[in-house]
This record gives sequence, C-alpha cells and structure tokens, in this order.
Amino acid sequence: MTGRRNILISTLLVGLRVGVGVAVFGQSGQGQPGPGAAVPVLPPENPLRSRLLALLPTPGTSAQLMQSQSYVSVVDFQQRVVQSGGDLKVLANVLGQARQGDIPSYDERLGISRAEFQRYLIFRSTLEPSGKMLRLTLSREGSKLVFGEVPGASILKGLHIDTNTGELSTQEGFSARPHPVQISAVQDSTGLGASSGLAWDVKGSNPKTQNALQGHLSLLLFSGGQVLLSYNRVSIQKGRISEDSLNLTFRK
Repeated sequence: MTGRRNILISTLLVGLRVGVGVAVFGQSGQGQPGPGAAVPVLPPENPLRSRLLALLPTPGTSAQLMQSQSYVSVVDFQQRVVQSGGDLKVLANVLGQARQGDIPSYDERLGISRAEFQRYLIFRSTLEPSGKMLRLTLSREGSKLVFGEVPGASILKGLHIDTNTGELSTQEGFSARPHPVQISAVQDSTGLGASSGLAWDVKGSNPKTQNALQGHLSLLLFSGGQVLLSYNRVSIQKGRISEDSLNLTFRK
C-alpha cells in the first residue's frame, strides 16, 4: 500500500512540476425545437438524471459510517492438507488463525510446500458498520447537488454533482463524467453483495494553483434499497498532500 501511495503522489507531483494540462469536459447540447412547431414539445426524459436521483442522498440523510475489515479466506486448503497426509493438529491451528482474521503461519508439517500454502490463502476485505451515524449536509445550486461540511466526512466537502449531466466537480478544481458500474456477487469486494450504479474517476494537476488529484467516487445500489457511497483520493491542495478514504451506507 505504501509503494502504491508513493507512486500516486509522485505522479501528481510530476504533473505539477511539468505543467500537465487539465482536461475540460464539455457540457451536453440542448435539443433544438423543430421549425415552425406550433405546440411546445416536452424534452425527452433524461435517463441519467433518473439514475442519479435514485442513487444520490437528499439533504439531511442519515448515513452509516463503514470501516474496512480484512480477513483470510482458506479455499480448498483443508482438503489439500488431508490428501497430502499433513498434521491435522497443525491444520486445525492454521484454520483457527484464519477464522480470527489473523494471517496463518506456514508450517512444513502441513505436508505442502510454502508456495502452495500461499496459493491457497486469499486475502479479502469487507465493509462493516462502525456504529457511527452521520447526517449529510447537502444543498442545491440550480441543477447541482453540493456536499457541505460533515464531521467525520470532511472529504466530501466541496463536491458538486450536476444531476442533469452527471458531471462531478471537486474542490481541487477538476471534473469528470460518470460511467455505469455492474458488480456481481462473485466480483463483490464489500461483503454487501451484488450491486449496480455509477462511478467517477477524476484526476488532474494544475501548476498555477498547485492542486492535483487522483480520486474515485462511486454510488452503488444494493438489494433492499441500500446505497454505498465510496470516495478514495490522493489530493494535493496548494502543495499540501493528503490521502483519504470514506465509505458510507444509507437507504433511499
């Protein structure tokens, strides 16, 4: 994790030094009325707007702060050790370590090689309720939903989402458009199950303001109406570096 973080920060700093330009995302065009139309024609329904409104929180929404929990999943490990004639007491000890969320230690008495032992261990992380509830502060500026200051979720402050175009704008001065996300139960890394929604990948650097950003925001809808809002970023504002992550769940 430290190596990946250093690579991200180095990339952002290089962008500031060499003056990498920031991409500008154009606004979608407005439909033009037909010539000589005697009766006003209603604009077609905006499917993106409908999807956004089904995912976005509303002012005053109560949200549950989620925390990441890591654990070790032992896949087909027990059967392999039994087949190889390994020590069953050592096997029981390894399985006990895995159930407690600890990283099991290799023991040659298992009857398999160290390399094979490592292949059978899968490290996973899930999201668990922290027990802390937050009330989201949001306001509207025309078609934009604006996130305000929320104790425990300051990373959201200054985010703007245009409910017509889907464009996300950040306090660092960068923007991005959303793309659809569909996650099956097999692909799920949250422990919450299958989901679908929208995600934004936003990045850029501005040597004039000394701001840079690499971030990922997502809104995922699960069965039962639960929505997961996740935002992860490495940010540089006026030369100051910060790395933040936030996961919130709420119901529509």
